[in-house]
Amino acid sequence: MWTIAAGQTHRPRVFIRIAGGCGGQIENPWPIRFPAVKLLSTAHLSGAAVIDLDRLIPSARLASAVAAGHVVRKAHPELPLSLYSYSRACQYEQAWDEVTTRCRGLVVDDERGVVVAHCLPKFFNVGEHSAGRHYAPPLPDEPFEVFDKVDGSLGIVFHYAGRWRVASRGSFTSGQAAWAGAWLDGRDTGKLRPGVTYLAEILYPENRIVVDYGGRRDLVLLAAYESTGEEIALDRAAEDWAAVGSVARSWPAVPLAELLARTGSNAHADGREATGTDAEGYVVRYASGLRVKAKISEYVRLHKVLTGITERDIWRFLGIRRFAGRDPKRVAQAIGCGSGEIAALTADGADPLEVMLQQVPDEFDTWVRSVADRLDAEAAEAARLAAERFAQIAHLAQDRGAFARAVQRIPDRTVRASVFQLLDGRDIDLLIWRSVKPTAADPFTNDEEG
Repeated sequence: MWTIAAGQTHRPRVFIRIAGGCGGQIENPWPIRFPAVKLLSTAHLSGAAVIDLDRLIPSARLASAVAAGHVVRKAHPELPLSLYSYSRACQYEQAWDEVTTRCRGLVVDDERGVVVAHCLPKFFNVGEHSAGRHYAPPLPDEPFEVFDKVDGSLGIVFHYAGRWRVASRGSFTSGQAAWAGAWLDGRDTGKLRPGVTYLAEILYPENRIVVDYGGRRDLVLLAAYESTGEEIALDRAAEDWAAVGSVARSWPAVPLAELLARTGSNAHADGREATGTDAEGYVVRYASGLRVKAKISEYVRLHKVLTGITERDIWRFLGIRRFAGRDPKRVAQAIGCGSGEIAALTADGADPLEVMLQQVPDEFDTWVRSVADRLDAEAAEAARLAAERFAQIAHLAQDRGAFARAVQRIPDRTVRASVFQLLDGRDIDLLIWRSVKPTAADPFTNDEEG
């Protein structure tokens, strides 16, 4: 059993990378500096040196992220393990920092407080790095490699309690995790190294997203990390992985501007025309460990169509969220849905918008936010106008006939109805929200981050 003297610490050869790989040498984009990483060892963790979670992510900051709803903790049903992943709300609110980007399938031993499996941290579209986003600093001037962005589900492969296990990004028990676990059980894992985390894309026909891989079933290796959090060269990790599955395809070097021009004009990295169902896009990995993604334009368009969320859907979910706690029957009548749907979407304090966002790829959050902001603004303006018109004729309230004649001169139908509601001392918010219901039902029309 491996031990160290009390209080002894070890600094990995590289600084911990936040926004790129879990091990990198470029400066943190956030001002927080991480302390030296203490190495521990346990028998059930195969004797490998492991990182104390509190040294990787301060416990108070992690607890705060969980409390804010930006990170979700999932407990293993049988083992003393927890899986930490950023939430859909975190993506929508762009609440990215050194905690949330790290929680993308981070597995922790609850009893010992150590990291069992490292994640492939959240990385962003190339365009976000030139848009002044606080979480996406300018791209470095350094060599990079280009790999396929595989269109499946992320799998975290790790060794614990005598066997190899798999979690998906957000669950120990998802269908994807179960499929990958069964796949591993049927393969020779003898060359996999306990203590190393292998990150792989889970591919099988029933888990198709957009790209059509035919009957392909595979675990495609994307990256690997030592127990210390240092990233392992992919070609080295590929030697371990040979009997398990394939490795993400690499492409010949091409200038970034040229790669972006090709993906933006619906072409592959080599210039061939893309169909949108033959590839998702590319991951660019810089020498320092920073990763960014570039998606093929037709893939993005098809993903929008297949998702099928419309402006009316956003209006409906926002309405259910806005009027949570009100009489479900009145809300259902105003929004045009069943009261049972409202009860289901708000059960146990659930956020209806979060439920909808689970159906929407995070690349389209800009569009969702723009629609939500527009609807909120339209509702606020309609309410303001109604209050203004009511104030102008409130002196006629004692003569209902005169009041009604004054109301009829108001051109806007919703404002007219709202003024009568105000006269009777009734709320107008449901009426106002119904009036801003989008007339068109077309799905996603634009994605500026594509």
